[in-house]
Amino acid sequence: MLSDRGSSPVEFAIIALPMILLTFAVIQTGLIFFAQSIALGAATQGVNAARGYQSSAAAGESRATNFLSSAGTGLESQQVTVVRTATEVRVTVTGQAITVLPGLSWTISKSAHGPVERPTTP
Repeated sequence: MLSDRGSSPVEFAIIALPMILLTFAVIQTGLIFFAQSIALGAATQGVNAARGYQSSAAAGESRATNFLSSAGTGLESQQVTVVRTATEVRVTVTGQAITVLPGLSWTISKSAHGPVERPTTP
Protein backbone atom coordinates (compact mmCIF):
# COMPACT_ATOMS: atom_id res chain seq x y z
CA MET A 1 0.00 0.00 0.00
CA LEU A 2 1.34 3.42 -0.98
CA SER A 3 1.71 6.11 1.65
CA ASP A 4 0.30 9.64 1.32
CA ARG A 5 3.09 11.11 3.42
CA GLY A 6 4.37 14.42 2.05
CA SER A 7 1.36 15.10 -0.18
CA SER A 8 0.06 18.02 1.91
CA PRO A 9 3.01 20.36 1.22
CA VAL A 10 2.72 19.62 -2.49
CA GLU A 11 -1.02 20.33 -2.50
CA PHE A 12 -0.44 23.54 -0.55
CA ALA A 13 2.24 24.66 -3.02
CA ILE A 14 -0.16 24.15 -5.92
CA ILE A 15 -3.10 25.96 -4.27
CA ALA A 16 -1.25 28.76 -2.41
CA LEU A 17 -0.29 30.99 -5.35
CA PRO A 18 -3.80 31.17 -6.91
CA MET A 19 -5.32 31.81 -3.48
CA ILE A 20 -2.86 34.63 -2.73
CA LEU A 21 -3.50 36.20 -6.15
CA LEU A 22 -7.26 35.95 -5.60
CA THR A 23 -6.93 37.60 -2.19
CA PHE A 24 -4.93 40.49 -3.63
CA ALA A 25 -7.41 40.87 -6.50
CA VAL A 26 -10.31 41.16 -4.04
CA ILE A 27 -8.42 43.74 -1.96
CA GLN A 28 -7.51 45.70 -5.11
CA THR A 29 -11.14 45.74 -6.23
CA GLY A 30 -12.14 47.20 -2.88
CA LEU A 31 -9.45 49.88 -3.13
CA ILE A 32 -10.64 50.84 -6.62
CA PHE A 33 -14.25 51.21 -5.44
CA PHE A 34 -13.05 53.22 -2.44
CA ALA A 35 -11.07 55.58 -4.70
CA GLN A 36 -14.11 56.03 -6.95
CA SER A 37 -16.23 56.87 -3.94
CA ILE A 38 -13.73 59.46 -2.72
CA ALA A 39 -13.49 61.05 -6.19
CA LEU A 40 -17.27 61.25 -6.57
CA GLY A 41 -17.68 62.67 -3.08
CA ALA A 42 -15.10 65.37 -3.77
CA ALA A 43 -16.68 66.25 -7.12
CA THR A 44 -20.12 66.51 -5.50
CA GLN A 45 -18.80 68.73 -2.70
CA GLY A 46 -17.07 70.94 -5.27
CA VAL A 47 -20.26 71.34 -7.32
CA ASN A 48 -22.29 72.17 -4.22
CA ALA A 49 -19.87 74.96 -3.33
CA ALA A 50 -19.40 76.36 -6.86
CA ARG A 51 -23.07 76.40 -7.86
CA GLY A 52 -24.15 78.73 -5.07
CA TYR A 53 -25.44 82.23 -5.80
CA GLN A 54 -22.47 84.56 -6.44
CA SER A 55 -20.01 81.72 -5.84
CA SER A 56 -16.97 80.96 -7.97
CA ALA A 57 -15.05 78.10 -9.53
CA ALA A 58 -12.30 78.69 -6.96
CA ALA A 59 -14.77 78.00 -4.15
CA GLY A 60 -15.66 74.67 -5.74
CA GLU A 61 -12.02 73.72 -6.23
CA SER A 62 -11.22 74.64 -2.63
CA ARG A 63 -14.11 72.56 -1.24
CA ALA A 64 -13.21 69.54 -3.38
CA THR A 65 -9.54 69.79 -2.38
CA ASN A 66 -10.48 70.05 1.31
CA PHE A 67 -12.68 66.97 0.96
CA LEU A 68 -9.83 65.03 -0.64
CA SER A 69 -7.37 65.99 2.08
CA SER A 70 -9.80 64.94 4.82
CA ALA A 71 -10.74 61.67 3.08
CA GLY A 72 -7.30 60.16 3.56
CA THR A 73 -5.02 58.29 1.21
CA GLY A 74 -7.52 56.41 -0.95
CA LEU A 75 -6.79 58.51 -4.04
CA GLU A 76 -3.26 59.52 -5.07
CA SER A 77 -2.08 62.13 -7.60
CA GLN A 78 -5.32 64.05 -7.22
CA GLN A 79 -6.41 66.67 -9.73
CA VAL A 80 -9.50 68.86 -9.46
CA THR A 81 -10.89 70.64 -12.52
CA VAL A 82 -13.78 73.10 -12.20
CA VAL A 83 -15.62 74.60 -15.17
CA ARG A 84 -18.25 77.20 -14.27
CA THR A 85 -20.39 78.91 -16.89
CA ALA A 86 -23.27 81.31 -16.41
CA THR A 87 -25.72 78.42 -16.15
CA GLU A 88 -23.83 75.29 -15.13
CA VAL A 89 -20.87 74.08 -13.10
CA ARG A 90 -18.94 70.83 -13.64
CA VAL A 91 -16.27 69.45 -11.32
CA THR A 92 -14.02 66.56 -12.37
CA VAL A 93 -11.75 64.79 -9.91
CA THR A 94 -9.01 62.55 -11.29
CA GLY A 95 -6.39 60.45 -9.53
CA GLN A 96 -4.80 57.04 -9.12
CA ALA A 97 -6.23 54.29 -6.94
CA ILE A 98 -3.86 52.80 -4.40
CA THR A 99 -2.50 49.52 -5.69
CA VAL A 100 -1.41 46.32 -3.97
CA LEU A 101 -0.53 44.65 -7.27
CA PRO A 102 2.90 45.85 -8.42
CA GLY A 103 3.19 47.23 -11.93
CA LEU A 104 -0.53 47.99 -12.30
CA SER A 105 -2.33 51.31 -11.89
CA TRP A 106 -5.91 52.42 -12.17
CA THR A 107 -6.88 55.95 -13.14
CA ILE A 108 -10.06 57.13 -11.49
CA SER A 109 -12.07 60.03 -12.91
CA LYS A 110 -15.44 61.14 -11.58
CA SER A 111 -17.50 64.19 -12.50
CA ALA A 112 -20.48 65.97 -11.02
CA HIS A 113 -22.45 68.86 -12.47
CA GLY A 114 -25.37 71.08 -11.56
CA PRO A 115 -27.09 74.32 -12.42
CA VAL A 116 -25.76 77.62 -11.10
CA GLU A 117 -28.12 79.34 -8.67
CA ARG A 118 -29.15 82.66 -10.18
CA PRO A 119 -32.19 84.92 -10.34
CA THR A 120 -34.42 84.24 -13.33
CA THR A 121 -37.67 85.66 -14.60
CA PRO A 122 -40.72 83.37 -14.51
